[in-house]
Amino acid sequence: MGAVSNFLTTIKNSEQALELFKDGGEVAIDSVLEDSGVDGVLKDIPILNIAVSLYKMGNKVSAYFFAKNMLAFLCEIDKVPNQKRIEFLNENCADDAGIENVGEVALMILDKLDHPKLAAMLGRAFALLTLGTISKYTFDIYAHVIKAMNPYLQQQLKQCYQFKGMIGVDAPAAQLLANYGLLKFRCRLNRSGDTSDMPFSIDATSFGEVFYSKILMGSNTY
Repeated sequence: MGAVSNFLTTIKNSEQALELFKDGGEVAIDSVLEDSGVDGVLKDIPILNIAVSLYKMGNKVSAYFFAKNMLAFLCEIDKVPNQKRIEFLNENCADDAGIENVGEVALMILDKLDHPKLAAMLGRAFALLTLGTISKYTFDIYAHVIKAMNPYLQQQLKQCYQFKGMIGVDAPAAQLLANYGLLKFRCRLNRSGDTSDMPFSIDATSFGEVFYSKILMGSNTY
């Protein structure tokens, strides 16, 4: 569980990681990874040593995006007071079962995300979990939905919730978003019974509204 322990340790001290990259993303990440003394620079940021190892093995693209996703996640976690983070981890990750249930699950999901925007969304969900605003069950649901949120679905969800009373979305997206509880989708049979070009109606859901506001947009999250 070395990687998971390093991940949880970094969450406790996320400001140390963000301090290195406060002036910018791509250039800062590249310069830190390329620095010959990087092990010393990152000695207090254990999870980013994974990126260093990838970089040294020649997997520069993987190293870059791992670091970028991790920093996007940590940017959201850092908005939670440090003492709150420590209290949460001490309470929920005091044994191997807790470490696996919280730390390992979060790190596994984060590792599967393919864009920093999704990593930031996962960070917002984890921050809400840390604050006790949501349960672990709700976090798991959010994480499942976040993994499915490609740029197309994100844009469609914004279109649905950005302007009240003006819900507009493509039928394929509406069906997918409804599968995750983010919308209500209902088909209306036409007189001929032909299912092609079938009319449909969509409505907002309370889950979708909260997900849009707090997870996708990060509005008043903490």
